[in-house]
Amino acid sequence: MSEQIDTAIRWGKECISACSESAGLDAELLLAHCLDKPRSYLYSWPEQRLSAASWKSYQELVHRRILPTPIAYLLGIREFYSLEFATTPAALVPRPETELLVDLALELISPDQPTRVCDLGTGTGIIAITLKTERPLAQVYATDVDPGCLLLARENAKRHNAEVEFIESDWYQQLPAGLEFDLIVSNPPYIAADHPFLKRGDLPAEPQIALTPGDSGLEALQIIVKQAPSYLACNGHLILEHGYDQQAPLAELLESRGFCEVSCASDHNGLPRTSMAKLVDKLNSGA
Repeated sequence: MSEQIDTAIRWGKECISACSESAGLDAELLLAHCLDKPRSYLYSWPEQRLSAASWKSYQELVHRRILPTPIAYLLGIREFYSLEFATTPAALVPRPETELLVDLALELISPDQPTRVCDLGTGTGIIAITLKTERPLAQVYATDVDPGCLLLARENAKRHNAEVEFIESDWYQQLPAGLEFDLIVSNPPYIAADHPFLKRGDLPAEPQIALTPGDSGLEALQIIVKQAPSYLACNGHLILEHGYDQQAPLAELLESRGFCEVSCASDHNGLPRTSMAKLVDKLNSGA
């Protein structure tokens, strides 16, 4: 005889607790997914017995969770900016911290006139698609070096009926010649390759290319900033997500490339997370 819903949740929570700080929530989400029901169903029918097939599927997902496998990969979806995005191991799991970058970008994109925007290293496409959804008049481009990410991003764009121009490119490399943007945004890899953080939690299961760019963690940010003046229009802006300890070197790099009005916003934990700068004089930037 299979388990009841309430006992299945307790079992799942106990199994997952060693690898997740949200073991109870994870257990509920996985069981609701197996039953194809909302979580509220679990609370309404705690003594309902699972079918043999549902119990087996749930056990398999719990065992995959404790490997660990990110919950977003197991469910195949993740919410970002109140939108649902398909998620696969091809791309980094969307983080709530990145909503800060979207907030800052939306302040710079007029809802009433066309603005040309580029999202570098788009991954699942969350930034580009959200910006296009919130600002329909914007002309949004998005690049990624990984064809698997672009396939996923295009699927998500179709899901939200968002017209985004996706380009397979190593940062700026394959962008059309002569194209200039009013706004460039990016959440690039920024964790140093030897940082112990990469071995914690679910991170070992996520694509390392999306997490670390090299020894210092600054490599991708350096490429993006150094080449940005060639692709930004005059008075264009650059917005970058970065590590909490990278604000100072990034600000110095931005200023060395002729950017002004450099500022940094903190995430919900109060950590410096997203920097923004303006390019007023392309001539003095070396572009």
